[in-house]
Amino acid sequence: MIKGKKIALFMLPLLTYGGGAEKYFINLACELRDQGILADVITLDANSFKKFAFILHLITLRFKTIIKYNVNFFKNFNVSGRESAESVTKSLGKARWIKVNFKNIQSILQQYDLIYSKNEIIDLLLLKHIGYKKLPPIIIGVHTPLHYQNAKNLFSKLHNLLYMGFFYRWLITGIKYIHLSNRFTKNLVDKKFNIKSFLIYYPFSINDIIKQSQEIASPINFNKKIFNLIFVGRISEQKGIDLLINLIDKLNKKNELIKKINLSIFGTGDKITENKLTFLSQKCSWVKYYGHIENKFIPSILLQQNLLLSPSKWETLPYNILEAQALGLPVIAFDIPGPNDIIINTVTGFLVKNEDEFFIKLAETIEKNIAFRKTSIISNINNKFSSQLINRQLINMFNSVISL
Repeated sequence: MIKGKKIALFMLPLLTYGGGAEKYFINLACELRDQGILADVITLDANSFKKFAFILHLITLRFKTIIKYNVNFFKNFNVSGRESAESVTKSLGKARWIKVNFKNIQSILQQYDLIYSKNEIIDLLLLKHIGYKKLPPIIIGVHTPLHYQNAKNLFSKLHNLLYMGFFYRWLITGIKYIHLSNRFTKNLVDKKFNIKSFLIYYPFSINDIIKQSQEIASPINFNKKIFNLIFVGRISEQKGIDLLINLIDKLNKKNELIKKINLSIFGTGDKITENKLTFLSQKCSWVKYYGHIENKFIPSILLQQNLLLSPSKWETLPYNILEAQALGLPVIAFDIPGPNDIIINTVTGFLVKNEDEFFIKLAETIEKNIAFRKTSIISNINNKFSSQLINRQLINMFNSVISL
């Protein structure tokens, strides 16, 4: 029944922004189009997004930096993003990226039979302002965690208060379904919200990422004679960058250990933390901070590594871990929702409880050269996240709404 129907994958940020949600929307649109389903990604255009960007980032990424350091936000924000439009268009395949302004967003969305939107407050506020009854049925996918574990700072506590309280319940009233991508959030939503939910992991094609790793060569060559560690992610509190810096300090005191390793860090974020990483890479010969590198190069870079470090404090279903594991790369991560949906502890990597255990497992892996079976890692991803399996589940979810 879904064949011939049109699905709008809606999010505010430009696809060139290059985050995990952007990757997911691009891949999903491409996969649906390949199966004959008319799916397009709808975002704001550059001018509209620039006007909206301050509020978006105030809520998500830069609240702490803006308040504490009095950053001139509009001067520092680059709406062109971190990925090229050409690369995005190529990744979309037959799907389209349609950029809209505030005036025509309602008329564009009304041309579709279903809207699949990000769950962020600011995205939903815009749709709520238009009016859910004036739009096609809406499914929201949870790509921003509803609840931050171990919330300690003001921003994290405010996030939990907003997303778990009355305001968010009001915001999702009128939404048809909510799509969850990890077990913890599925249980949380079923307890806290009166809305039908689906637990469906992200689809991930092992064949596609292997092909990409072979066809698009890394511009960086890594020394195969040493143990190569890698961090890939946004330079932010969420991604545990402060913990990564602590790990670097601890490792730097192990003279015999650091002779055997190289740590490569890829990602961008607030300038103060970026400057810290630049300083560390100058101070420690075994640390290299590269900043941002286009997503298309990541698979070939991951193939040359021995271990991915993912010290995130909260996640939904992290793409960096999915990509690494799909290529057979073991991962050390905290035992939190998202990573513990992907990693099998001691089989495909390590799930640790705290920073001390993270360092112990990291040091042991290097010193003892602990090996993980690459075939087991890849098999786990294929069994849980294969595109064929997950896309069928997503299409069934979409169809259940369209057929109402």
